[in-house]
Amino acid sequence: MAWLLLLAVVIWFILFLRKKLLFKFGLSPISVEIRSIKGLKKLSDNLEQSLSKGYMENVEVRVRREHKLKENEYQWRLLDLKRYFILTSLLKESPMFSEKVDELWHQMLMFTREYDDFSKKYLGTILHHSPNVNVLPDPNLRGFFDWVYAELFFIRKENIHLYKGFFRHPVHPIVIEEFKKLPENELIDMYFKRDIQYSTTILSLISSMKKTAAQVKDYEKSVIQQKMSKSKREQNYNTMLVPFLSVSYFHYDEFSSYMSVGMSSNSSSSCTSCGSASSCSSSCSSDSSCSSCGGGGD
Repeated sequence: MAWLLLLAVVIWFILFLRKKLLFKFGLSPISVEIRSIKGLKKLSDNLEQSLSKGYMENVEVRVRREHKLKENEYQWRLLDLKRYFILTSLLKESPMFSEKVDELWHQMLMFTREYDDFSKKYLGTILHHSPNVNVLPDPNLRGFFDWVYAELFFIRKENIHLYKGFFRHPVHPIVIEEFKKLPENELIDMYFKRDIQYSTTILSLISSMKKTAAQVKDYEKSVIQQKMSKSKREQNYNTMLVPFLSVSYFHYDEFSSYMSVGMSSNSSSSCTSCGSASSCSSSCSSDSSCSSCGGGGD
């Protein structure tokens, strides 16, 4: 039996490696592909204006020299790095969960003066990048990251590839409940930056997330009602599963539309961390944003 198990593992690994090697990036994206969130286009335009053409051309040369890229891959990595920068302007914690996108970010940092000019022009402060000692990402942070990402951007197969999949980590039921019940001001204090310039975008994003959270809880109620018709023993057991049912639906079914769209279309200071639940580290200065990576794209 042991050799059968070993054979199955070997076959799975070969198929996985084959799929990875055969992956092809589609045509280069012509925009960041944002969703209908108020003020998001202005934020995206501000980002584009903050990235000078000469700077990004030099970054591209370094990336292509240091890494063997597939056709169109650089453009898709750059797209997701721009999306990450948008997230950093809205969230208190904006983890970097893609190793491939992070490689591009590292190359941007090699041009110290240009990077400082960019981050100050875009964020008004320096976005620091420091390694994270945690090898594995925090699943709760990753689940929340995927949720916000899907509310803001269209998801294509290329994005899924760069992040090694989305929605593999569920959003914690408590977080879903918070977005369903808490007022906007409390949610901003908990999860978002208080930037007057992007307040409209944050409020619109929260409104969209509240609608999603309400749909999740409505689904949960329907499941509970169906379970109530069974025996008392089964009722008690299923009551214990309510958080799991809520999260499972949120994890896969609630965002199936995002995934299907992506596949069929083919075509002020804060601290952020990767794979860490802490809101701030001692390395953050009083006048800068701090970001760390190291969790990878698991």
